Amino acid sequence: MKTALLKLLLILICTASIYAKEEPIRVAVIGGVVISGMWEKVANAFEERYGIETELVISGNKKQLNSFVRKKQVDFITMHSSDTISNLVADGLFEQLTPWMRNSQMLVGVKNNPADITLRDSLRVALEKISRTKTPFLIPPSGGTIEVLHGLKEQYNFNPDITFLKTKRGFLKEVADKGGYTLFGVIPFLMKKHHHPMITGYYSEDENLKRPYLACIVEKTKTTKQKFEKAKKLLEFLTSKEVQTLILTHRLDGFKEYPLFFAIKK
Repeated sequence: MKTALLKLLLILICTASIYAKEEPIRVAVIGGVVISGMWEKVANAFEERYGIETELVISGNKKQLNSFVRKKQVDFITMHSSDTISNLVADGLFEQLTPWMRNSQMLVGVKNNPADITLRDSLRVALEKISRTKTPFLIPPSGGTIEVLHGLKEQYNFNPDITFLKTKRGFLKEVADKGGYTLFGVIPFLMKKHHHPMITGYYSEDENLKRPYLACIVEKTKTTKQKFEKAKKLLEFLTSKEVQTLILTHRLDGFKEYPLFFAIKK
């Protein structure tokens, strides 16, 4: 009887061990990286290389991710560089803040093009035309967009006739109505997350339009050693040559000429 009980106990222990090893890393990923298909490629490559699964438990904007990970167990999170993700580390919830790729914004504007911008124009020339013609330049309430704007003002002495909008909802309609221009993320523009038939885009790979993504992992004392090591391996994988090559080659269907993301390592 004792022998049978001992065997049963060993079976239960082994089974529990197997399930523990198979437990996926719980990840929170900013929306653009998911809807563009980039994260699926990264997760699949990671599982293929290490045999470790990831579970996407939430995707959305920074506010949504921040609220979720402060209430529920998450092993890994990535979003744009921001106070939001920095505060998750400062508050002791996550650690090892790491940059791993960049994406870009683009100049968009009303189709009648009052500043006479051409697709051949460099970003500097396009901005000079907007400033010179005093064409309205509208900025939605986005920390990232405002940060890019300040960079352009400093780098190119860009001083347009600026209107700061109160809401993101319908902001492209306001740009069209006022006959102006704005800054907008390449991913949501190409995927028509916000769309207006009278708005067109001017894609540029100018470095001043790019913004970094940061990633970090759960603070070591707030999880098991096993989960921490898995999350750490994922974080390290992001800056590997394999992932950096994925970043360079990733495109949206129908937009092969437009890079969505940019590597941080060549």
